[in-house]
Amino acid sequence: MSLASMEKGTLMKLIEWNPIPFDRVSKEGFPASCARVLHIITIGLLLPMSVLGYLSSDWPIAWQLLPLYLSLFVFGMPHGGADHLLLWGMVKKSSLVFQASTLLAYPVLSLIYLAFWNYQPVPSALFFLAITIFHWGQGDRFLSVKLHGAGYLERSGPACWAHILARGSLPILLPGYLGNDTYREFLEAMVAQGGGTLVRLDWVTENQILFLLLPTGFVVLQFLFCLLNLRSGEGRALLTDFVEASVLFAWFLLLPPLWAIGSYFALWHSLRHGLRILWTDGQGRRHISEGRFLRVKARWLQLTWLMTALALVGLWFILSMPLTFRGIQLDWLGKAMLGISILTLPHTVVVCLMDRIQLSKKLA
Repeated sequence: MSLASMEKGTLMKLIEWNPIPFDRVSKEGFPASCARVLHIITIGLLLPMSVLGYLSSDWPIAWQLLPLYLSLFVFGMPHGGADHLLLWGMVKKSSLVFQASTLLAYPVLSLIYLAFWNYQPVPSALFFLAITIFHWGQGDRFLSVKLHGAGYLERSGPACWAHILARGSLPILLPGYLGNDTYREFLEAMVAQGGGTLVRLDWVTENQILFLLLPTGFVVLQFLFCLLNLRSGEGRALLTDFVEASVLFAWFLLLPPLWAIGSYFALWHSLRHGLRILWTDGQGRRHISEGRFLRVKARWLQLTWLMTALALVGLWFILSMPLTFRGIQLDWLGKAMLGISILTLPHTVVVCLMDRIQLSKKLA
């Protein structure tokens, strides 16, 4: 069979069933061209979204939720749609029983967390915030190392953890400063959906200043530890870190919280994790290296669309979440975020396992 025929067959394949292998190349850094293209895409997407976000403060809640709503279908929810293939790739040399148990643990962990939401909604909400800070931070840490060459994050444990906490707290905590009322209503909506009763979270407003001080403190610590562990040739990586942190700080401080978080989830975190998945996948890596972006998109759909569709159906069935745009309000947001939270826990476990393989250097 010719190479052209094989590629045509790959494009026509609707669902990928084979595990994603973690070969030697998938553990190496990205080429510099990937960083340039990613920054161009990020600027091209977030710049117009920032203008719309600035204007959205006076819009109805339904319109402010549009980025988060669309993230269920584009980039956001799909960025975890290849978890089963990644898990399978990590345990493919193990016994069939262990492979099956590993894949089964994913939905079981989600259902256990869902049950915990029913009995302890406030601790469950706080746990969701904490695990999302860690997960979103670890995603940026990985690309800072592999894409920008931030070797100081591999050598220093304090620098690594400060970077994770800084990058994770910017999207999760900073919107609670100037957008405190919306932030509190968002958490109350989640708790109400999880526990079935409305609980007032006045402490969110009473401690408003912490939503500014904590992420600011983490960012300061991040650059202090990174400077202490900086080596020759890593100045560009540190500058990139500084620019990205500054952009994110301004983004989450100045834009309305619902718009800022929804846009970030789809167009920053999920986009970057999608790049990681495609670089780990052999076919995706080849298409990226050759600049075949239509084939990159086709490969992304092959890897993710089935599990994304099943996750949406499952959330709709379990949470009775309406999949229509008309009339959505904060109660819809509570259901959506509750659904995302129960998937975030096992997804974070998968990414931690990926880090163990792809970030092999030991921290001091």
